[in-house]
Amino acid sequence: MRNELGLILCSLLFLTGMRDPFQPPEDSCAVGQLTQWRYRGMVSGSAETGFLQDAQQRWHRVKRDERLSPGWRVSAMDKQELTIDVGDTCEPTRWTWQREGTKERENKDTAVADGTEPAAASRRAKAGHPRGG
Repeated sequence: MRNELGLILCSLLFLTGMRDPFQPPEDSCAVGQLTQWRYRGMVSGSAETGFLQDAQQRWHRVKRDERLSPGWRVSAMDKQELTIDVGDTCEPTRWTWQREGTKERENKDTAVADGTEPAAASRRAKAGHPRGG
């Protein structure tokens, strides 16, 4: 009788869909993908269109209030950043990407601590020594 009870309990666990404890839990919010996507910019016109690139390097055109395939919704967008609502039951509930991929942005990222720009170094740059070199 005791073996039959154990067999019934094990059967119920398998029939009710208990997940494999050795597999990672399912990411229904796709928050693991958030850091792999990139915001590349936007185009203004009759309707603003933003450009996102996913982890597989595929491009996505998005508009405000549009849904993306993982279930995210575009909530705000401007030239510098794009914000999505991941979901109320997800952590984090919102995610913001900063724009990437423009030379202006790359130049801004190379700021100098004391406010002066370094002199350009080249073959012909003077070292300040009497004989050069």
